[in-house]
Amino acid sequence: MAIKSLLLLPLVCAAGAFPATSGDPHATYAKDVAPILFRRCVECHRAGEAAPMSLITYKEVRPWAKAVREKVLERSMPPWLADAAYGHFSNDRRLSQKEIDTIVAWVDSGAPAGDDRDLPPTPKFDEGWTIGKPDAVISLPDEVAVPAEGVVPIAISWLRPTSPRINGCRQPRFAPAIGPWCIT
Repeated sequence: MAIKSLLLLPLVCAAGAFPATSGDPHATYAKDVAPILFRRCVECHRAGEAAPMSLITYKEVRPWAKAVREKVLERSMPPWLADAAYGHFSNDRRLSQKEIDTIVAWVDSGAPAGDDRDLPPTPKFDEGWTIGKPDAVISLPDEVAVPAEGVVPIAISWLRPTSPRINGCRQPRFAPAIGPWCIT
């Protein structure tokens, strides 16, 4: 009986040493990973945006594959600050478990490029607005001075969804950015 226990112990330990994923072990960048990155990541991960590197092409993504794997596993990328306990947001960028599993399986299988014919079209972005064209532009009743340095006090005004200033807001949406822009 002791011999059977000794033989089973290394098998159990070895099986637990590597986390299993349910992702496709034959996943490729072109067919499986690019659609995820295009839908969830390249809004920020492209030239001239907030992220430190572009993730639009395979050549750009491949050197970062292991780092991408780690960030999606710890769920720190893509960032999403809205609390799911308060409802579903139509612009939720969080990855599904299936998307995470696909990225992990792709990296674990050597991050193959795949066939370029499987690539989805490269996303197009609105020019002029770094976070996309705004859903609403809200005018303040009074001008607010914004100094070059220092602290700007925050004033909060409550607006009803039926307010003419935010016409058309019928469902909750997370505001990924709010900023002072001077539009004259």
